[in-house]
Amino acid sequence: MKKLIAIAFAASALAGCVSYVAEEQVKPYTIADVKSAPATDRPYVEGATLRPLRVLVSMDGGSDESSPAFRLSGYLQSHIEGELARRGYRVVYDRPSEMLISTCGPVTCQLLNQRGSRVVFKGDADLQVTREAFVNKMKGEQMKDVVARRRFDMKGKESRGRPDASDGIKSVADCAAPELAKWVAESVTRVAGALERCEFTVCNGWNYRGEEEYPSRFVRTLNAMNGVYDCRVVHTDNVRRSIRVEVVYERDMFPEGLVNALYTIRELDLYR
Repeated sequence: MKKLIAIAFAASALAGCVSYVAEEQVKPYTIADVKSAPATDRPYVEGATLRPLRVLVSMDGGSDESSPAFRLSGYLQSHIEGELARRGYRVVYDRPSEMLISTCGPVTCQLLNQRGSRVVFKGDADLQVTREAFVNKMKGEQMKDVVARRRFDMKGKESRGRPDASDGIKSVADCAAPELAKWVAESVTRVAGALERCEFTVCNGWNYRGEEEYPSRFVRTLNAMNGVYDCRVVHTDNVRRSIRVEVVYERDMFPEGLVNALYTIRELDLYR
C-alpha cells in the first residue's frame, strides 16, 4: 500500500499539479534543497503554488476624520475586510491587487432622530466590486460580468449619547454588516471567476548558459500569452541560480494547467 501511495504521489508531481498553500505556510528555500535538484543545466519549474487573490478595499468617507461619514466608512471597511479574510482572500492596502472594492460616490451618515439623550443615525453606501483594470479583459477576449454594484441604505439602533456619538454611528455599520459584507464577499467570488494567481520557481533560470536576459525573456514570453494578465519576477536566488515568478492568469484558458502549458513553449527550453 505504501508503495502504491508513493507511485501515485510521483505521478501527480509529474503531471504538473499545482498545490494551494497560504502564503505564510510556504517553506523558504535553503542551500540543502539543492541536493535534490535534477542533473541538468536547463531551466525547470519547481514549487508551483496557488496564492490567494489580493483584494483592495477603498471606501470614500470624505477627508474630515471627525465626521460621521468618515467613521462609518471605517467601520464598514473593517467588516468587509474581516469577511474577505475569513473566506480566504488576502486583503491588501496598496496595489498590486486583482480585485477592487470601492464606493461610487462618498459614504453618507447623518443624524436621523434624537429624543433627549437617545439618537439614531442613518447612512448609505453605493458599493462596487470589480476586477482591477489590468485583469478586466483578456487578450483577444471580452470578459463578462466584471462589475457588481449595489446601494445600501442603512439605519442604526437607538443609542444614548451626543449627536456625534461613536456608538450610534457604529450601530449603523453593525446593523448593515451581515448583509453588506456577505454580498461583497460573494460578489468578489463571482466577479473573479476563474482568475488565479500562481507562484513558482524557475531553477537554473538565472544566467542560463551565460544568458543574462533569460529572466526578462521568460517574463516577456508569458506576458504575451492569451489568458495571462501579468507575469513578474518577485525573487531571485543566486545560490540556486533561480527566479521566483508570479503569474496572474485566467484558469479556463489553460485546461491542461498553466505549468504544463509552459513546457510546450520552445523559447523557454524548460526541462521536464
